[in-house]
Amino acid sequence: MEILKHIVMDHFAQRSNWLTNIEVRVKLFYIGIGLVLNILSDDIMLPLLFFITSLLLLITIKVSFITLGLRMMMPFLFGIFILVIMGLHTGETVVFSGTIFGYELALKREGLQIGLLLFTKVAGGVMLMLLLSFTTAITKICMAARWMKIPETLIEVLSFLYRYLFLLIEKTETMMSSQRSRLGYVTWFKTIKSFGSLGGMLIIRSITRAENAHIAMISRGYDGGRVLTVQLTPLARNDYAMLLSCGILLVLLSCLRFFW
Repeated sequence: MEILKHIVMDHFAQRSNWLTNIEVRVKLFYIGIGLVLNILSDDIMLPLLFFITSLLLLITIKVSFITLGLRMMMPFLFGIFILVIMGLHTGETVVFSGTIFGYELALKREGLQIGLLLFTKVAGGVMLMLLLSFTTAITKICMAARWMKIPETLIEVLSFLYRYLFLLIEKTETMMSSQRSRLGYVTWFKTIKSFGSLGGMLIIRSITRAENAHIAMISRGYDGGRVLTVQLTPLARNDYAMLLSCGILLVLLSCLRFFW
């Protein structure tokens, strides 16, 4: 649970540095257009450029490689899975073949090229999102979403989801400590059984807490909306300059990919 707690905590976004001080709407503009270009790219160079650029930016605010590695572990595994599956099922030119557990497997060049493109898109897109999450607090994102006229219901759901996520982690950690004290993880069979009961109890307690919180809010006159009472200030001159710079950079990146 310490690894999970380390991954979801937003203490990086609460720090004061040059990236967190950038206006949230400017960052959302850069991340949003970057994700669109990353998805539409038909070459691995642009996703790789987004990945490397975001990585270097995060290093400048002293985010450790261990923290980034923990956050990128599942996307990397997912990308490798896509790469292998595409290599096995797409294309005709065989670059590697072998027998595993009696099955004949062959990796094909065309499939590996498509899989590599998808892998780089996953890596580049996730790193762009990490750049946003490491440098922007959830409250600022909700404020920017309200400024962009996102429906109040979605903002409300996002706020409550983020609020109760940490309570869920704390409850999970307490229940796992209780199971561990009762030798619930000494064998593989007991570990699987403990995880199963843990998941069931978490679902039940989450529903119960949600119902209690809803009843408490209704009894206090809450009828939806009004989650945020603070609005963003108008964009300053340096914010417009940063916004223009991001736009020029993204246009150059989208144009340069035609020369690669």
